Amino acid sequence: MFVECVNRKGLTPYLRVAETYAETKGGITKIKKRIVKSIGSLPTFDDGKPDFVKRLKDSFKDGKPIIEGLTALAGGNPTQDVITFRCDRSVANDCFCDPKNIGYFLPDALFDSLGINDVLRSFKSRAGLNYDLNGIAKLLTFGRTLSPDSKLGTFEDKDDYLFPITKSDRLSDVYAALDCLHDKSETIQKRMNLKIGQTIGRNTEACYYDVTNYYFEIDGNDADELDEEGVVVKPGLRKKGVSKEKRGEPIAQMGLFMDDNGIPISYQLFPGNNTDTTTLRPAMRKTVDNMNFGRVIIVADGGLNSGPNIAHILGGGNGYIVAKSTKKSDKTVKAWILDDAGYVWNDTRTFKVKSQIRTRKVKAEDGSFQEITEKLVCFWSKKHYNRERHENRKFIEYLESVVAFPDKLKDKPRKIEKFLKKTAVDKATGEVVNTATTLSLDMDKVRAYLDLMGYYTIMTSEIDKSDEEIISKYHGLSRIEDSFRIVKFM
Repeated sequence: MFVECVNRKGLTPYLRVAETYAETKGGITKIKKRIVKSIGSLPTFDDGKPDFVKRLKDSFKDGKPIIEGLTALAGGNPTQDVITFRCDRSVANDCFCDPKNIGYFLPDALFDSLGINDVLRSFKSRAGLNYDLNGIAKLLTFGRTLSPDSKLGTFEDKDDYLFPITKSDRLSDVYAALDCLHDKSETIQKRMNLKIGQTIGRNTEACYYDVTNYYFEIDGNDADELDEEGVVVKPGLRKKGVSKEKRGEPIAQMGLFMDDNGIPISYQLFPGNNTDTTTLRPAMRKTVDNMNFGRVIIVADGGLNSGPNIAHILGGGNGYIVAKSTKKSDKTVKAWILDDAGYVWNDTRTFKVKSQIRTRKVKAEDGSFQEITEKLVCFWSKKHYNRERHENRKFIEYLESVVAFPDKLKDKPRKIEKFLKKTAVDKATGEVVNTATTLSLDMDKVRAYLDLMGYYTIMTSEIDKSDEEIISKYHGLSRIEDSFRIVKFM
């Protein structure tokens, strides 16, 4: 045991006796510290002579403490659990106690009001589980919300709450509960949506959807489950794919729906090698298509823009607002975007917008084609332009340098391939097989690339809504991206 002086910002320093000890749980040993006794505030015992704290620590270590009443604890021999000290109630924070977490009261009430308790209690009864499924679910929820940690760390801190959260005292129960929570995830989501609809209500005029992924520090992909004939019946979840964080490890994809109030509706997990585009239809079939929301408008970024997705949304009687890549548009659309005719500017001339109604054919999931009518909204923003120029600054400088010094094409980056013009040159023999390829910049493509900076294009089925409404709804997608960032840093 030892004496320590705790200095807290803005508060009176106080003295206490502490000791370290080893604790082993789940095969892992950690060194922890506990408080044996609180002595009191430093001013109460300071004798006014130099180095009081140092002299106190040294005297306690020698077994002859200069504060009366610490002899029984001095020298690391806790023969008695008795200490005498004064507690002056007129001095703030003069007494010290072990604090307990009461911040979980709010999420605890929210957990119960969403009906999660009912689902888990019913499942536990039918499955005959012998551990506290509800308590563990609450513990994991509160820990993730209030003090994000590993499953092990969250379980070890279960006694830090004012009242017990779970009756389970085995770490293995936590991992067993995870399987149950996964199996009942759809039922839990449906119950939560029902309760939210009955209380605060759902605003699903706009239903935002986006995809993120999580990487796992493992060497290889999860194996697929095969039937006797070698057909995949359940694909492995963690697989290498396009990581949002540019990681090379296997990932799992997560698609999330959110309503117009920013409240999540549902989520679904997909194998890491699934592209964003392929996740929307199965996610809708599992959730939005079966939740009786009425007509909803699916809002998504350009990564979800595909014929089968558009056809599925319209086939369910819903609408869409999705981004469209300006740089990948056909020549007709690019010419319309760059044509100044029809744009309406704001007063400061930092923003302009125009739109057109058009018809086009999309290929549905079954291979058939259907004709649709939609509005194409295009806007230019000085803010977007400046940001895009900054993000591509080095590449733009390289393009400009190549114009002046064409020999730099020998060290071309991969990104410049689409701007190259390749010309076959006869090497003097006259034979076709003996030719060399000369590289040069296609200046028309370069100019189009630079001219399109700052422009943004949105496609929508909502042809009766104003351009400003469409843009405003689309910008709401940033809230789901903010949610992803929060969840990943928790």
